[in-house]
Amino acid sequence: MITKNTVKTIQSLKQAKYRKEHQLFIVEGRKTVEELLLSPFETTALYATEQFLTEHNYQNARLETVTEVQMEQMSALDTPPGILAVARIPQPSTIKDDGMVLALDGIANPGNMGTIIRTAEWFGIKQIVCSEDCVEIWNPKVIQATMGSIFRMDIVSTDLVRFLDSEKLKGKAVYGALLEGENLFRMPRWEHGIIVIGSESHGIRNNLIPMITHPITIPRAEGSVTESLNASMATGIILANYAAKS
Repeated sequence: MITKNTVKTIQSLKQAKYRKEHQLFIVEGRKTVEELLLSPFETTALYATEQFLTEHNYQNARLETVTEVQMEQMSALDTPPGILAVARIPQPSTIKDDGMVLALDGIANPGNMGTIIRTAEWFGIKQIVCSEDCVEIWNPKVIQATMGSIFRMDIVSTDLVRFLDSEKLKGKAVYGALLEGENLFRMPRWEHGIIVIGSESHGIRNNLIPMITHPITIPRAEGSVTESLNASMATGIILANYAAKS
């Protein structure tokens, strides 16, 4: 039977400082938990309610049954899905020198971050570099929004200025989503390199602009007064164009 101390520890994983301390994170929902169990990630514990087991006939030797109250205490969601896993945070990935890399500058919204990760996988991107002030990828809301894609991606957090400067010196193309740039839909082709997406509120920061070798823009309709697109929406449009021309 699960103890009060265990429930308390899992509760604490809703906060970044305790995820860092314990090197653990929460995964919720049947699909995302199943994606976790199929991945190389280490699952340290798995819990489900009687109701969930009645509805899904779920079979797993490592599963421990908990009450609805205990699940509510552990869950990071307003409506707990009835199954929750605890997984170990893996060692940081290494970005390989192959394939297009997606670089994220200051993405703060967990839902946007998770959607971007999921969208990147859809369009064949396997590597993501995040600036150090991006939302933490082990945030429960990020995990939830990825729908399991996070378990198949190489994601690192680093000094984005230094990373882009280094890649530019190697001769890589650095594409930046800006308000002023080449019309995305008129680009003849994409070169091997990095695609940079800026934050929801400020776009790509000024200190990164000198590293951009290929400014690109998503043209808006004539007469539109919308100032900008949602970061995850912009990422989807750009990556769809990349996939079509790669």
